[in-house]
Amino acid sequence: MKEYDITVIGAGSGGLVAALKARRHGARVALIERNKIGGECTHAGCVPSKTLISSARLYHAMKRADVHGLPKLSSAGDFDFARVMEHVDNVVQGVYQNEQPAHFQDLGIDVYIDPSGARFLSRNEIQIGNDEIRSNYTVISTGSSPRPAPRTGSEMPQFVTNDNFWALRKLPRSIAFLGGGVISAEIAQSLARFGSEVTIIERFPRILNFVDEEVGALAINVLKREGIRILVDSEVTDYHLSEGGQTKIVLTHQGFQREVFAEQIFAALGRDPNIANLHLDRVGIAYSASGISTNEFLQTTVPNIYAIGDVTSPAKFTHIASYQAEVAVENILNGNQVKNDLSVVPWAIFMDPEIGHVGLTESEARRKGKKVNIAQVNTSSIDRFVTESATEGFLKVVMDENDVLLGADAIGVHAGEWIQFFTLAIQQKLPIQSLGDLIFIYPTFSEIIKKVVTRYLRNKTLPVPELEQVEVL
Repeated sequence: MKEYDITVIGAGSGGLVAALKARRHGARVALIERNKIGGECTHAGCVPSKTLISSARLYHAMKRADVHGLPKLSSAGDFDFARVMEHVDNVVQGVYQNEQPAHFQDLGIDVYIDPSGARFLSRNEIQIGNDEIRSNYTVISTGSSPRPAPRTGSEMPQFVTNDNFWALRKLPRSIAFLGGGVISAEIAQSLARFGSEVTIIERFPRILNFVDEEVGALAINVLKREGIRILVDSEVTDYHLSEGGQTKIVLTHQGFQREVFAEQIFAALGRDPNIANLHLDRVGIAYSASGISTNEFLQTTVPNIYAIGDVTSPAKFTHIASYQAEVAVENILNGNQVKNDLSVVPWAIFMDPEIGHVGLTESEARRKGKKVNIAQVNTSSIDRFVTESATEGFLKVVMDENDVLLGADAIGVHAGEWIQFFTLAIQQKLPIQSLGDLIFIYPTFSEIIKKVVTRYLRNKTLPVPELEQVEVL
């Protein structure tokens, strides 16, 4: 039986970071995976979805080229969805080329791949396929999977999820998304831009209900303007297979029965942790439907076993899994010294316009009983957005009564990029003035950071409000 210092179960983004960090520090490392290295992000999540979004954004721009003084695309006759999806697959395979097992073997990491997955035999022994290994420490990074649609109704159709969507080569004439979260907003907009008739069905009062209310309102207006039908306060009660390859979805919409017909149904109802078949009970690892329980050091109820990423974290982002991988391995190597600090978590939604967020939203801050100061500026006041003919959006900064930064929300071109300034400022507890004192390159999108800060500070000190009309950057 081979012995290792650290075994990593799951070779997604978090698992790869954990294995590489452990190996760089001289540990004997085993990396276990049941499918392909790279995990959900490479093969079914971030990489393919952002590639699809990029193609859809360009196609949409071609149809609006006259805004830039160019001839616009006049016909969709040459559009080939299969070619788009082949392009997506080519990008995925290109990324996967750098994640082949041989690459990690060459670095001294033993890679085990078997569709049966890993199973704990004891706290120190793990089975993978026909192999059994012994490990001093283990990091569980098995990720999550799309939550299945509930068994509702008399005739259950075949659902699409972000796992199997990428095999499609024919553009759905119509598609209904169950759930109004990030995946629905991103992929629904892309398919609508390609020509699908798109419906989003959400049981809550609004889609994207976790984003700032003003940001969400603008995002919803954009989606509706692009032809997406959004049905909120809706619960699916039945499905019926219909003629012409469509499914009739019966739902209660704001108290009334309604029917929606769709060729495809995309289940985007959240994600469940991948804990089945690990035999966690056998070794005494505590878990729930939400995932594996860990302490502030990412240690499970079994001291030599840690868990990171989607399998344990409510913040199911690739960058969080990578961050937690660093924390867990550091704690294994040097004793529990580094805490899993998720107090300042940035994230983005890659619809168009992009949404960026960090810290507390305005409503969250108010619910915590804080006295809140708000600074807000529209993207239309920044020259770079104007030159790109992309002036729809704004930046909102949330502060306490002493102007200490609490959070920031943005919607606009590349919002996920320039929101990062606030991640640094909040984490390092920088005064808001520090952002106003920075020299920003002109003309860039990030100048909106300086604009919102300088305008806010100037308005606090200007004795005559009318002077605001003479403002300069």
